[in-house]
Amino acid sequence: MKYIFLFLLIPFLSQASFGDHDVEELRFRESATNTAHKYYLSVSNVKYNSKVGALQMTSRFFIDDLEDVLSARADKSVVLTEKGSLEIHKSLIGDYFKSRLRVKVDGELILIEYLGAEVENDQLVLYIEIQVNQEPSEIEMRFTALMELFEDQKNMVHLKIKGERKTLLMIAKKKIDSVKF
Repeated sequence: MKYIFLFLLIPFLSQASFGDHDVEELRFRESATNTAHKYYLSVSNVKYNSKVGALQMTSRFFIDDLEDVLSARADKSVVLTEKGSLEIHKSLIGDYFKSRLRVKVDGELILIEYLGAEVENDQLVLYIEIQVNQEPSEIEMRFTALMELFEDQKNMVHLKIKGERKTLLMIAKKKIDSVKF
């Protein structure tokens, strides 16, 4: 019983140590080496820019997941965090997203334009434009990025159109979603 009591007290003792390592140091090492994330979610934001006549979309994906899917697609290792690699792989990334993102605006299929990306911590931030003639009344999306790799992948898209904010959610069982404004 006294051993259990001592074990429970260790985290509360400020000078507690385990061998040559402080308990807090061991906890940090444990969390630092566990880098795999347990959820598969991309989050995108879309707003209408009347000055350029386009829906502007910013999407965030975990870099390691995107590297895995692009490596499988290219049959070679793709590393996106090395200097210059985003420019080297720009067409590969653009082609992938053009094949995984379909957008209908007011019933008309609109092609997307991949503008580029940047690394932010452990995520890749993608910039996409969708040219439209006017502020849309209805948007339908099919967004299947990473779903071929992860069956639990969810692609969430927040839209801000006509002052309203609405959200689309695409999952493996429901790859298409739409909203009206």
